[in-house]
Amino acid sequence: MYIMNEKYQKFLESDFVVFDIETSGLSPIKDEVLEIGAIKLKGKNEAGRFEALIQPRRAISLEVEKIHGLNEIYLLVNGRQSAVVIKEFLDFVSDAIVVGHNIKEFDWLFIQDHVKRYALPESTNKIIDTLQLSRKLLSLPTYNLSSVASHFGLEHKNAHRAMADVEVNTKVFLALMELMLNSQNT
Repeated sequence: MYIMNEKYQKFLESDFVVFDIETSGLSPIKDEVLEIGAIKLKGKNEAGRFEALIQPRRAISLEVEKIHGLNEIYLLVNGRQSAVVIKEFLDFVSDAIVVGHNIKEFDWLFIQDHVKRYALPESTNKIIDTLQLSRKLLSLPTYNLSSVASHFGLEHKNAHRAMADVEVNTKVFLALMELMLNSQNT
C-alpha cells in the first residue's frame, strides 16, 4: 500500500500537458500545423489551457478541410504566424510531461519538425502516448480516441478539432492513469 501511495503522490505532483494538433496533411516535413489545443494538469487538476489557430503558408485541400473544417481563409483571418504559436506552445509546455493520443507517431513529430524549421531549442520532454497506454491496459476492438473514450463512458463530440479532442483525451488520460496506478497495487 505504501508503494501505491508513493506512486500516486508522485502522479499528483507531476505536471502534464495533454495536447492535440490539426494539420494540413500527414507529413510532418511537407505539411503544417493548423491548430493546437492543450490542457495543462497538475496531477488531476487543470492548471491552464492553450488554444491557437495558425495561418497556413499553402492552400488546404478540400479533402483535409472536410476532416477538421478548417480552411485557409478562416485561418488567415483568425490564425497567427506558425513560428510565434509554436514558441508560445513550447513555453506553455515548459518541462511538463506531454500527453496525447498517437503523439509519438504523429503530433509530437509535427511539433519537433516545426521546432527545427524555426531553429527553436529542442525539447527533452517525457512523453505519454494514450494510444500506446490504452493498448497496454485495455482490450478493445479499436483504439482510436472515440473508442477508448466510449470504453470509459465518455462522449467524444467535435472529433478532429484540437481542443475538443484534448478535453476528451484529458479524461481518457486520467482514467488510464487511475487504472494503471490501481493495477500496480494488486
